[in-house]
Amino acid sequence: MFYQVNEIIDINLQLLFSSKNQSLKFSEFKDNNGKKLGKIMELFHLMEKENLITIENNKCYITEFGKNIIENGGWFEHLKKKEETEKKRTEELKKNQHLHKKTKKKKSVLIGKSSFFFITNHFKNILKKRKT
Repeated sequence: MFYQVNEIIDINLQLLFSSKNQSLKFSEFKDNNGKKLGKIMELFHLMEKENLITIENNKCYITEFGKNIIENGGWFEHLKKKEETEKKRTEELKKNQHLHKKTKKKKSVLIGKSSFFFITNHFKNILKKRKT
């Protein structure tokens, strides 16, 4: 189901990009077999939400973002890059959380100056007692 929607988005972005005024009437959108889709408002609103098109007076116009997607390989390539970016971001987040946990553990071992002097003096006293 999602593949078909993405395929239809890709096809119609290409159509919009290559059309004379980079715009299409609702009735000019096509499915993956080249047949007219009809007025499927959900598709138009989805494409508008994704900032691929703007809708004015029963016409759809491709946005700069939509043009950029077509010029850089199409909708599927955009989705692939988006997924890779999300994957990298998730990996970096996990890595940072892991480092943060390690740093937290190290911080709990650190002691303040006054505590250090107290412990140092305590060890000096223990060593003195052992020598005597």
